[in-house]
Amino acid sequence: MSKVCDVEVGSNRSVVGGLEPHAWGPEKIHVLSVGSVDCGSLVHDALLHGPSFHLTIATDCKQLWTIPRQESLQIVILHSTLTAFELEDVSRFIRQRWPLARILVLRSGEGFLDDALYDDRLAPTVAPDVLIAEIERSLGLGMCGALEKRACE
Repeated sequence: MSKVCDVEVGSNRSVVGGLEPHAWGPEKIHVLSVGSVDCGSLVHDALLHGPSFHLTIATDCKQLWTIPRQESLQIVILHSTLTAFELEDVSRFIRQRWPLARILVLRSGEGFLDDALYDDRLAPTVAPDVLIAEIERSLGLGMCGALEKRACE
């Protein structure tokens, strides 16, 4: 059975529940991972070492419908386990439902998706520190602010 799961990474707000919202610390970066559970686990493990993240994992396209429209997704990671049809379908859905979300595809090769349907691409074997750096860069949090496509190795 598959289902959408939320994974909190970083500080626990219930511990600091009595504090004013500005004292909670930096806002969490909301990441949606779409793909197989194994790939979601890889992303989860990578995000454990980064800044404060809120990770939602959807194992297939149908589960995207269960995520509330008002959810403020900042970055969506699409995995290489998705077929070309699923990649296009999910990308279009994300662009319509959460137009401000950045789309990062973990896939090698060329011509798998129109450039307008995703923002950045990395090889599926990306190291955790590179994934975190790319997320930060895509959101304008890192040292580099350029938004050009990255070549896959």
